[in-house]
Amino acid sequence: MKTLRLAATLFALIALTACARKIQPDQPAGLSGIVNGTVTYRERIALPPDAKIIVSLEDVTRTDQGSSFVAQQVLRSRGQVPIPFELRYLPKAIYSNHRYIVRAEIIDVHDALLWSSTETYPVLFDQAQQPIAIIVQRPSVTPETTSHSLTASGRTVPFKCDDFAFIAKFSPGQVELATPGRNIILPHVISGSGARYSDGHTTLWNKGREAMFEMNGVQYKNCKADSLPALQ
Repeated sequence: MKTLRLAATLFALIALTACARKIQPDQPAGLSGIVNGTVTYRERIALPPDAKIIVSLEDVTRTDQGSSFVAQQVLRSRGQVPIPFELRYLPKAIYSNHRYIVRAEIIDVHDALLWSSTETYPVLFDQAQQPIAIIVQRPSVTPETTSHSLTASGRTVPFKCDDFAFIAKFSPGQVELATPGRNIILPHVISGSGARYSDGHTTLWNKGREAMFEMNGVQYKNCKADSLPALQ
């Protein structure tokens, strides 16, 4: 009798353990990969106190399709250059046969471009990672770069809506959106006012510092160029 009771108790414990394992939610993979370094420039001028620093890890394997985001960090500095950065990425999103680089740009409070990286800074994931020192350059003075337009080619702008956030990278004829879970490339389409990008399912309509964003039939309201966290 005692042997039967012990066997029954043991069976119940095994069953409970199995059930607990089934109902335990899957733990999301952490952003355990890190690419770090600094952003600086050679000019002997002070960095504006309201400047924003945007550093991106990008996949540049498909040159015919432009680059795609892997990770991005957006900072506001309280000090002067060099500005440290630490990009965190998902290791399983890295492919051994792909090419990756880091880019950086510094923009002012009106989102006008002040400095940007013009050299290539490769990231070699099959080698021991060393801090990357990015040197950014002043852009050439053209009507586009002196404009405060958010949609100027090469600009990267974070937007925040009432209950949604995304990052827009503007390029000639298109915009790439980094949204939670996936990246979306939208072509530029004709618009009566503002800049409109759409593939028929997802639409970004930008005018000034405000935008309208619609995806999968859901319209996200009050989207504005986001205020950024300060670098600690």
